Amino acid sequence: MKHAKNQPKIDSPGAGSVGSEKQRMQDEQMAEHAARMNAEEKWREDMRNGVHHGGVDLNGTIVEFEKQDFFEPGLSFLFPKDFLLCTLETEQQMVYQNEAHALNIILQYTERPEQAIDLRQMKTDMIRSMANMELHTEWLEDGTEEVNGQPIHYCSFLNPVAHGKVFNFLFFVDAGHKRLIANINGNDKHVTRWSIIALEMIRSVEVASA
Repeated sequence: MKHAKNQPKIDSPGAGSVGSEKQRMQDEQMAEHAARMNAEEKWREDMRNGVHHGGVDLNGTIVEFEKQDFFEPGLSFLFPKDFLLCTLETEQQMVYQNEAHALNIILQYTERPEQAIDLRQMKTDMIRSMANMELHTEWLEDGTEEVNGQPIHYCSFLNPVAHGKVFNFLFFVDAGHKRLIANINGNDKHVTRWSIIALEMIRSVEVASA
């Protein structure tokens, strides 16, 4: 009986080249992704540095930031210089606007409640309240920054409007028996930019002794 000899394995034409081409494309995609991530991180870092030194490019307008004092007992933090018009100023509220950039910053200075801020409960209550008004709130983030030993809570979310969405970035600062509630709001296209700026504003907060 004759035994069949093992035949050498013959690869199909082009199999190796197809595999190497696929690997090359994967490598290129990974490199492009890494480049995009590096570029975005550099942009974020430039934004953070710009708030403190040199200014930030806001749609072609270079905006500088400077320490400003608000209310009594005094609160101070970095704030856009010569960019916003103060349209309302009272002992308890200040409203700043830039119509061209569709941006508002509202500062409210109220009596400090006895209970501490509970962001989780605030999120639940806010979403429920918006739902009751048939508004779909898209929660983006929340957190706490410790500044000079004091916790400063913040949150951001999107709300629908007639022609799109608006973002709201809120932060809360306790000063003695008072509490500052700051609300930065504008077009949702700029939410990432202003979230970066707002965090640097928070990190610059100083509370004067009552």
